[in-house]
Amino acid sequence: MNKSDLYKEINNGLLKERYHALKRNLYKNIEYIQNYGGLKRIIPKFRNKNVIIVGAGPSLERELDVLKKYQYRAEIEIISTDMALAPLVKRDILPEYVISCETTPVDFFNSCRTEKMHLLAFSCMSNINLRRWKGDISFFNWMIHNPIYDEIWEIAGLDLGYVATGGIVTTQAVSFALGCDIDSLILIGNDLGFRREFYAKESLVYKKNLFKNSRFHPMETIDFSTVWSRREYVINREEILSYTNNQFLAAKLWLEDLFNGINVPIYDSSDPGCSKGSLKKVELKDFMKRFEYRSKRKRR
Repeated sequence: MNKSDLYKEINNGLLKERYHALKRNLYKNIEYIQNYGGLKRIIPKFRNKNVIIVGAGPSLERELDVLKKYQYRAEIEIISTDMALAPLVKRDILPEYVISCETTPVDFFNSCRTEKMHLLAFSCMSNINLRRWKGDISFFNWMIHNPIYDEIWEIAGLDLGYVATGGIVTTQAVSFALGCDIDSLILIGNDLGFRREFYAKESLVYKKNLFKNSRFHPMETIDFSTVWSRREYVINREEILSYTNNQFLAAKLWLEDLFNGINVPIYDSSDPGCSKGSLKKVELKDFMKRFEYRSKRKRR
């Protein structure tokens, strides 16, 4: 497998399929971009913090109690991916930051209390999604450069800041966090693979599947059908088999390459998530033990 070709295929595929949509979204977003600006003003808020990046994989569910307990620690900053926000809010976990690069209308935010949250928003994200957001916003461009993309970034504003992308929103969250002089990083719910379930309960996809649930077509069957239809590769980790698809595999390999080249301590509680060779696998409760005897809390 040639990783460079895999990354290139994803980026070029997105541009080919979505170029006109990206530009259309951008023109609708210009007023928001001019009002809120880019990433520069929030980067200092992450300095020397321990960042938790929350994905919407099924393994998120086992970490929710711990995340709820420690969410207001001053030493911690939580960045939720857009798909993970609803499961968090359902459990009264209110992340200070949410990141989205979704370019199509997906109802991530309409049922969530976002007034006190800060959105890290791709400049060409869906305008409908953006209008449903009620809190603060900071915009960014992608760190992809060719004549077509450069034209889009020039319209958006070259001073917004650039975030590297490995094909999914998690990789963009990681890229942003590692550019902020943080103390450590842990990934939770960023499974990048699947077995019996594809997304955590209360996520948008899970809720949509609930409408299909019936006596003759239970959720277990629906979840299995979703997993079976999206499998493209097999991950064999310690004799436990998981499946993944082209997009998740590219993101996994991209993250592992990135982590192998930096000095910031990186941890992962996701299942299967990234490989042990690129980071330390640890449950969130064990990661949080370092804060157990400290009393500092955020002012919200």
